Amino acid sequence: MAQAIGKWSYTKGLHDLGNGCYAYLQPDGGWGWSNAGLVVVGGESMLVDTLFDLKLTREMLDTMRRAEPKAAARIGALVNTHSNGDHCFGNQLVTGAEIISSKACAFLRPSTSRASTSRCRR
Repeated sequence: MAQAIGKWSYTKGLHDLGNGCYAYLQPDGGWGWSNAGLVVVGGESMLVDTLFDLKLTREMLDTMRRAEPKAAARIGALVNTHSNGDHCFGNQLVTGAEIISSKACAFLRPSTSRASTSRCRR
């Protein structure tokens, strides 16, 4: 069942919010079903959070690339809002992006590897 939020519906997929801002939603919003965002400005792009696993994150990135082929082809920055797995377990699929997070988030992120930590700015 889709829930209306203003003029948008809470349905799975990418929603164009306007002005280069997109929301990727995953109802029902329960455990492991987080949301993410994409901000696109002049061919540059920033992703806010990845998803709970590689399959979900890959599906989201493919959807974003179809909507914004040039900008989403190479995401320059990835912001991890916090260290829960449903917001960062897909980080490894965003190759080459600078990962921006709080120091606590970078430290607690379970999937942190030496390679991904070297790309972090706190």
